Amino acid sequence: DNAPIHRAKVNLAWFKSKRINVLPWPSLSPDLNPMENLWGILARKVYAGGKQFRTKEQLKTTIIKFWEEISIEQLRALVKSKPERIFEVIKLNGAKTKY
Repeated sequence: DNAPIHRAKVNLAWFKSKRINVLPWPSLSPDLNPMENLWGILARKVYAGGKQFRTKEQLKTTIIKFWEEISIEQLRALVKSKPERIFEVIKLNGAKTKY
């Protein structure tokens, strides 16, 4: 995603020293990490109906409850969608996608 921390010279040097080729990435590219979608799923469940929390403990308990309800099938579907996400970004030359 070209965040400054990801493009730091020290990081790029480390990749080079380990012979890891870093893909060129459009500066305003969509985040293709399935984890971002997982956070979205979780947030929609936690805050459904405009739910607000009075304490950190209430929030924490609710997050854990809904985290445990996320199925392995949902996780697999997110990971399995990765090639389609990449294809969509290539097809749209880095423009906004449905993801």
